Amino acid sequence: MSGSTLSIPLIDISGFDSGDPAACDAIVAAVGAASEEYGFMRLTGHGVPGATVDDLFTEGRAFFAQPEDMKLAIRDQAANRGYVPMFDQVFPGEKPAGQESFSMGHPVPPADESLRDLPFYKPAPWPYAPGFRPAMLGVYNAMFHVGETLLSAMALYLGREADFFTGALKDSYSNMRVIHYPAPDAIADVTDFGSRPHEDRGLIALLIQDGNGGLDVKGADGEWIGVEPDQTTVICNVGRLLRRWTNNRYTSAIHRVVNCSGRSRQSIPLFVHPGFNQVIDAADFAAPGEKVKFDPVIAGPFTYEDFAMQRPSWKVNAAE
Repeated sequence: MSGSTLSIPLIDISGFDSGDPAACDAIVAAVGAASEEYGFMRLTGHGVPGATVDDLFTEGRAFFAQPEDMKLAIRDQAANRGYVPMFDQVFPGEKPAGQESFSMGHPVPPADESLRDLPFYKPAPWPYAPGFRPAMLGVYNAMFHVGETLLSAMALYLGREADFFTGALKDSYSNMRVIHYPAPDAIADVTDFGSRPHEDRGLIALLIQDGNGGLDVKGADGEWIGVEPDQTTVICNVGRLLRRWTNNRYTSAIHRVVNCSGRSRQSIPLFVHPGFNQVIDAADFAAPGEKVKFDPVIAGPFTYEDFAMQRPSWKVNAAE
């Protein structure tokens, strides 16, 4: 699917916590440059255990192979947690996304008890399969640590303390999904894509994809760049909130999923979000005399409104 001569940077982040200042500085420079130029990067040395990823893909295949009524029994539609059925994601006037998924929120409840009843903080209903939940939590915790590392590097690159962005993760409403994209022939009468071109909503998104490919990123030249399907690599992209917060210093790249493999495909995205009440203010990063390109927003309501545009269940919630 790629028509671009560009390629997504590959960065080894294993030395960030090594205590070697030169190694840390090199990673900060590479992560920051990729965030500015592409908004996308591929990561090695990330520390996410391959065996845990294998376990989750195995559990995911078994879960999605169940009859629809069994999967729907663990759906919390109001909170968008648990099972999310095929074709649930759709924008008005467009074809739906050809995917189904299982979604979990951040495993640590918010310290602010007033947030706990909001949909973003509801716990997921779990399937009875004994290995499913441990596999999800294992990948989530490892990936979230990668997110903290990257946000620290991104802050340092912009001349801030390492905890500038990670400090905003208190009471995070981050969420992770394991997604199943059926083989193209199975959904050809309904849609021709797994995920429409979009930018993610949060601070950053992290992704592990299986070996079947299908992820494309739009380059600065307007052409699509195919992202190599490598299960051992974690892909990171900048989200809309971080782009706004950095006053467009960091780029939020448009990406899509078009499964052309002829086989079903799985991926595991973790969407790293701040706390619900975090103020996202571009003035924090505007240089003296520079135009502030975005008005301040509150992270949670801003993201919630976005979700309500494309998921029928969330449109109902937004109207209540």
